[in-house]
Amino acid sequence: MKPKLALLAAVILSVHWAIALVPRVNGQKARLRDRDDRPVEERDKPADSLNKTPERKVDDPAEEESLNRELWEFARRTPYDRILPYVAEEQRKSQATQNAELELPNGWRIAPAGQQIEIGRLPYEAVPFAGKLIVLNTGYYYKEPSLVSVVDTQAGHVEKTLKINSLFPSAAVGLDGDLYISGGFDQKVLRVDRQFKVVREYPVVGFAGGIAPIDSQHLAVGSMAIKNKQGAYINGRLVILNTVSGKVERETDLGYFPYAVRSVAGKLFVTLLGENTLLIYSRQLKLVKRISVGLTPQEMCTDDGRVYVVNTGSDSLSVIDTRTDRLVSTNVTLAGTNAVEVLDRRTGKQLGLIPTGWYPTKVLVDKDQLEVVSAKGIHPRRPNPNGPRGDAASRVPEYVLNLLRGSVSIIPKSDFDQNAKSWTDQVNSGSPIFNTRQGLMVPIKHIFYIVKENRTYDQVLGDLGKGNGDPKLTLFDESVTPVQHQLAREFVTIDNFFANGEISVLGHTFTTSGYASPFVEWLGNESYSDRWKGYPYGTVPATMSPVYIWDILDDKRIDYRIYGENYFLFTRAYRIFVERYGPNSEAARKFYDKTIAAAAAEDRGNEFYELAKAYYGQADTRSAAYQLLGNPGFLKLFARFLTGDERFATAISSDNALRRRFADYLYHYPFNYRSWDLKYSDLDRVHEWKKDFEAQIRLGNVAQLNYIWLPNDHTDGNTSKILNPFQFVA
Repeated sequence: MKPKLALLAAVILSVHWAIALVPRVNGQKARLRDRDDRPVEERDKPADSLNKTPERKVDDPAEEESLNRELWEFARRTPYDRILPYVAEEQRKSQATQNAELELPNGWRIAPAGQQIEIGRLPYEAVPFAGKLIVLNTGYYYKEPSLVSVVDTQAGHVEKTLKINSLFPSAAVGLDGDLYISGGFDQKVLRVDRQFKVVREYPVVGFAGGIAPIDSQHLAVGSMAIKNKQGAYINGRLVILNTVSGKVERETDLGYFPYAVRSVAGKLFVTLLGENTLLIYSRQLKLVKRISVGLTPQEMCTDDGRVYVVNTGSDSLSVIDTRTDRLVSTNVTLAGTNAVEVLDRRTGKQLGLIPTGWYPTKVLVDKDQLEVVSAKGIHPRRPNPNGPRGDAASRVPEYVLNLLRGSVSIIPKSDFDQNAKSWTDQVNSGSPIFNTRQGLMVPIKHIFYIVKENRTYDQVLGDLGKGNGDPKLTLFDESVTPVQHQLAREFVTIDNFFANGEISVLGHTFTTSGYASPFVEWLGNESYSDRWKGYPYGTVPATMSPVYIWDILDDKRIDYRIYGENYFLFTRAYRIFVERYGPNSEAARKFYDKTIAAAAAEDRGNEFYELAKAYYGQADTRSAAYQLLGNPGFLKLFARFLTGDERFATAISSDNALRRRFADYLYHYPFNYRSWDLKYSDLDRVHEWKKDFEAQIRLGNVAQLNYIWLPNDHTDGNTSKILNPFQFVA
């Protein structure tokens, strides 16, 4: 298995090695410029005879197959179509050797219980309706409709597939007998009859979210976000929709990212995912109560007068008594183990685990059987030969998000009693994690965590000469990537490196926190499908993980430097505000508003770079950073960056504890290092890192962890408008 090379991590035992491994910038740039970056069939033509191609976004996921073709023909100088039969044959050979227990790209092993039915991409919601199981496939569907699978769970197959342009993972059977489906990006709710025909559409304002029937003529509909006059997403909204007239009868604004809506005991319960809160409203939309729950509250279910809130960020269930609207308990749950946990309802004690497909998202009990929806299905995914070839029927490109085919597991309830122990043992043995009590006992003094992305092992190191590589698939050989090859030979050859994140936004959250919430998994697919505008990842609090690598380092009193990673820049600032003032304080709300605006502009840290670069060298120590926060000019710029308001400068200057927290924050993030910007060469980034590294040596204080993001591996087909592919990757 050769999964996506999400990062290259080098463990350095002596600081002198780092300087020796820096590439020769000028010579390498000159050599790479000499390459002809035009497609194979056009290299003999004069440049001015070629037609101009329309502008496209840099590294656009929608152009994945075209970009792959361009890269191949640039690097290998042979037609792309010639390699495809070889790849198909290698896949066929590998599939013939597959075992019942499958190993996933993240290292977990699965053997799901029951009968498996393959459905669409990233299914997040399922409801029983008209004798069938209706599954909403809410994954990556770019320039094509999303799919709703109508599953016959008795016969064990998909009976019918509905095409709906856009979906949010929410559906409910109305008290009038019809099915209502949230239309997400299209700002509508769809009504489906028992013959599975869409019979009506109801327009709503904003990105349509969770829905819940109230009575035979009314639905509660949440909008996850509405737009301002500039077209950028802001706060959410809750409305009461009359399904007869089609009119909105009442509405109220909500906070950030309302997700699920439930109607219980004459009240409406709304999870406010972006604010770690459960809101309770009357049917007249009067706020009854606001309850702080766990982190990233997403879905809900109800049972016997209780509402169970699924807190995906803290791996817990908050239990609410609907009679008193009180939080009565919080239970720790399991996440990411590819299993269903069976609990005793009275005691909360675990009775056992049921193995499922990859990334289970929904469980339903239907008479004598369990129906478990798994968002990423039952197969390992490419770029290893075991992966499927995409959706052959629709001939979609083999882009990674097209490969996330979900599944439904049909499991007889009676099987649990017979298999509880063996299933539980199987789930527990499926983890790739070794002895967590002892951990790593190695004499490491410094770690240089070099984050590169969007390249497979074979594309870069297939020609290494050792390990599980295939030189026939190598695009960026040793002449282009000498540093990566030298690291692989001298330290470790990561030829079977397991990665959880299928795309960049998921890779960054796994790289920095070892976790991506179900909300971020879904939102990533939604935005890559061009159904969510902006880039909120690692900037907007709703997308943040509960803890990051730098939080652990702080707890262990380990020093670190973060070069360019916007996840640190925004998540640490928000944590400071929340811990000092609270999540509902004016400062925290202003920061939230500012990050929403930054997400709309797709800024990932360059606003900070532009304001701070002139002050580089003035925050090399914590005491120096503390002094810098006494500089009125810098302080006003910094306050504007954090909250959009210079007035916050007074709060920092007058609060010594807050000033010390922000001084520590600034000390860890070198001002001379540019964040995401593919127009800026990684060779120049390495030059700036080396400059800062040598400053650490002079100060006698080399951080034990250097986290260095080099983003240019993204490339952009064979374009030379920015850099050519070899210049990007070198």
